Amino acid sequence: MKTTDEKLLADGQITISQSFGFSASHELKLLPTSHKCHRNHGHNYRVTASALVHEGGSGDLSSLGTYLAATFDHRLLNEQVAFHPTSELLASHLAEWFRNNIESAVPITLVAMVVSETSSTSARCDGATSAVTISKTFNTAHGDVTLILGADGLDEVGFVTDFGDLKPFAAYLDAPVADAALRASGPASVAHLASWFVDNIEPEIRGRLVSVGVDSITTTGLWERGDAS
Repeated sequence: MKTTDEKLLADGQITISQSFGFSASHELKLLPTSHKCHRNHGHNYRVTASALVHEGGSGDLSSLGTYLAATFDHRLLNEQVAFHPTSELLASHLAEWFRNNIESAVPITLVAMVVSETSSTSARCDGATSAVTISKTFNTAHGDVTLILGADGLDEVGFVTDFGDLKPFAAYLDAPVADAALRASGPASVAHLASWFVDNIEPEIRGRLVSVGVDSITTTGLWERGDAS
């Protein structure tokens, strides 16, 4: 006879997430020498793995933390991997490592692997499709605005889009029109920011807007792209 926990797992689905941290530096040498990230610089990385646990699975992802600590902690990433060490490519690498070392050993399926270089930026590799998206959160006087961007593959550097290319959007959030939208309530405030980004930023960058999330004083809302273009 199954225990209560076993029955719940068999009759439904349980997704677990575990996060691990490490500190490391990298040099993005494929960027122009004038780019600040071309030089050696470091981050306090946060890696979060989310996985679907199947019947008989323990949901223990600690081996990922062990791998991160042994391979990357307080090291230069360029010396540890064979690829250009952007957060996008690191997320893809860790997703592959998860499949080869955890999925192959226990009844568990990767849902997503997220690598965060800062509290406001991250890269996510989808467990099912291996598609990579990036996330950037902007803090405003009226709340937070989070963009998620995707692309058809990564560029030669290993980026979806350089976060630096989003600076005009950050500047717009301080403009009177955007400020008024964030102070307003309802879906119009979210739609306004999405429309402005698509019209003014998207034509100038490689990435494509996937969603805009707003968590302001008056509104919590999410715009998600509905077309396939």
